[in-house]
Amino acid sequence: MLSRIVRVGAIITALAVAGWSLAQSQPPSKQYVVLQKRGPKWVAGKPAVEQALGNHGRYLQEQMKKGALQLAGPFLDDSGGLILYNARDEAEVRAIAEHDPGVMGGILAVEWIRPFYVAFDAATGKSPFSAAK
Repeated sequence: MLSRIVRVGAIITALAVAGWSLAQSQPPSKQYVVLQKRGPKWVAGKPAVEQALGNHGRYLQEQMKKGALQLAGPFLDDSGGLILYNARDEAEVRAIAEHDPGVMGGILAVEWIRPFYVAFDAATGKSPFSAAK
């Protein structure tokens, strides 16, 4: 019984070290804001909920499951939307944004991509002032 516990402990330790090594060998993830606007195939006079954006929504869901998408949503005036992605670099996030079916179908377009740093996060309580007391 003790030898089984020692073997399981050794396996868990090896997996933890392997995971740590893998994490150290990969560049850290950064955040990028993607601003989307209406594309050339946006149907004038129709709000976003009536545009053919089902595949766009499913794509964002897929990116969220992969850990690439942090948050996303449309502007209330139907002028476009904002997406916050996690990626290694701008090239990676640009590839993700440009492969979005809404963008590929011309209903949406990528207006710009900017690197972003989450300094304040109400969900987690993160703040540069939290440590200062």
